[in-house]
Parts: sequence; C-alpha cells; structure tokens
Amino acid sequence: MYKKANKNLWNGRVDAEDKELGKRWHEKIQFINEPFAEKKGICLFSFDCDEGVKRNKGRIGASKAGDALKKAMGNFAYHLENKILYDAGKVIANENLEKSQKNYAKYLKKILKNKHFPLVLGGGHETAYGSFLALHKHLKEDIAIINFDAHFDLRVNKEATSGTPFAQIAALCEKEKTNFSYMCLGVSKASNTKALYKKAKDLNVVYIEDTKMNLLYLEQIKKDIDVFLLKQKHIYITIDTDVFSAYILEAVSAPASRGISLEITYEVLRYCFKKYKSRIKLLDITEFNPSFDEKTIGAKIISRLVFDIVHLIDEHIA
Repeated sequence: MYKKANKNLWNGRVDAEDKELGKRWHEKIQFINEPFAEKKGICLFSFDCDEGVKRNKGRIGASKAGDALKKAMGNFAYHLENKILYDAGKVIANENLEKSQKNYAKYLKKILKNKHFPLVLGGGHETAYGSFLALHKHLKEDIAIINFDAHFDLRVNKEATSGTPFAQIAALCEKEKTNFSYMCLGVSKASNTKALYKKAKDLNVVYIEDTKMNLLYLEQIKKDIDVFLLKQKHIYITIDTDVFSAYILEAVSAPASRGISLEITYEVLRYCFKKYKSRIKLLDITEFNPSFDEKTIGAKIISRLVFDIVHLIDEHIA
C-alpha cells in the first residue's frame, strides 16, 4: 500500500534571525506524492517491510526505519545547492512479501521515470529485489550492483526472504537475458557458509571481505571497483546496515561481530559518486532496526550517512 509523505515527521530548530542561511531540512524539504511528476530532485522514499527478515529468522523492526530516520533528519543544516530534496512517502508491505516487492517496485519505477534520484530507506534487505526490479524495468539494460553487506544474500529458498534478494536478481537476469553483475563489499567469512561462497563463485560475484575493507586497502578497493565497473553502464548501490561493526551500530537485524567502519564506507561512496556520477541511478539503505536503538544513537548514525549521501548526489549527479 502506498502512503503519502507524512509532514509531521519533519521537525527541528528554527533560526529565524539567520533568514535563508539558517534553514534546516525540516524547513526546506518538499513533499511529493504519486505520480511524482514535480521538478526532478532527490526523493527520500521508504519501504516499510519486516516480512523478509521475519522469514529469515532475524530480528524484526526494520519496517519502522523510514519514519525513524526522517524524524532524525529534520534538524540537519540545509546546504544543498543543485537539487530539491523531497519526501516521497512510502510503501507499506504486508505478509505477502512477493506482492509487496512488486508493488514497491511499481511506485519506485514512477519516481525513476520522472528523473528523480531515489534514496530508499528500508525495510529489510528484501528491499533490494524490489529496488532492482524497478530499475531493471525502467532501464531494460545491464545494471551493476554494489552491495555493502556482511552477507552475500544469495540464499535459494522457496519463498523470498531478506537472505534471497541477489539470488532472485540473478534468476531475473537469467530470465531476461541480461548480465548479473554483483559486487559485495564487507563480506564476513564467519557469517557465510561454504555453500554461499560456492554460490557466489558460480555466479561470478566479486567480493571484498571485511578484513580488507578498511582505509589501509582503500586504493586497492578503488582498483577493484574500477575493474568491476568496466562494462556496465548503470549502477545500483545498496547498503545493508549490518555491514557496520556492532560497536558502531547494534540496532540492526543481525549485528556484525567485526564489520566495517563508516569512514571506509563514505570514502568508497565518495569515490564512486565522484568518478561514476550519473551512472549511479539508485541507492537504498536497509535493515536499520529502531526497535533496538537505545537512546536513538543508531538513528543519528544512519541519518548522518543519509545526509552525506544526499550531498554526494547533489554535488555529482546531473
């Protein structure tokens, strides 16, 4: 079910004495609803879904992430120079995950058709299949996937879960005769079985394990990304927040015992946006779980990541 943007989520400080230079996100955000036909901009869009995580035996609560993050963003200082920032509302999933993913993709495709840049707030990582489906239907061309994740999410299952999205995408690409191009950054060897590594090998997945996802390896990471992106014209980036170290972010569906840092994540994103610019078509952030967010520290951390990504989009995407 699609639900219009909730203006009541956006609140914050008002510095009237500073006039336009003192504005914050809650004062500048605009509200755009289906069919999303306004002047192109950056669309914050949510997929409120827990069903995939529930089916995957994880900790539910990620369906509340979109609203929690929007609440946390209102007080950000407004620095955008080139783009309008929109809240585009959300799609609320139900127990029929497969139908919900298709419904989410239907609305996301409309956002893409109107030339907005969607920044999607999940939801479990089942969000990724809906995201790719929308982009695939919109572009009808090969799409390279860069996934920041502790898990390959390549499980094969009778029904969709938060652990199956890239297996679903691989099956879709095979059916549509397009290339399955998938790079996973931050893979935890402790959390992926030999069967999942074999599946990754069989599908020619490129990956970097969490032990080498740090600033010491930054130049090599950049080189690996450049090789991966040699052929594909379009790029989809997805961030599963369980990729971050548990001591940084515990409020996720499956906390990482090692994980990676926010610093390396930002540097890799900055490199991609600076070099590949408008080839990047869509980014989503998934599996932040407000139900386990003591003192809303996790919302502050992830909303700041959203802030940084919004500014990379504003600076580099035409």
